[in-house]
Amino acid sequence: MPMYEFQCPNCGVVTTELCRMGENGESLLCSACGLTGLMKQISGFASLGLSGGSGGGNCSAGCSGNCASCH
Repeated sequence: MPMYEFQCPNCGVVTTELCRMGENGESLLCSACGLTGLMKQISGFASLGLSGGSGGGNCSAGCSGNCASCH
């Protein structure tokens, strides 16, 4: 099962949940304020670069592993 991030529309707390694909969050409970019905967030993913680092292998020298700034 994949991990998804959900945000509480009431207090803004973001939680990570291990749940079935397609979970929309409407049945999930906020651990901070108790509201039922969290909003699914779009989150990134991490992958190892060709050299074993955090970059994609073709990043520029000033990239620092944040390829969004160099691509």
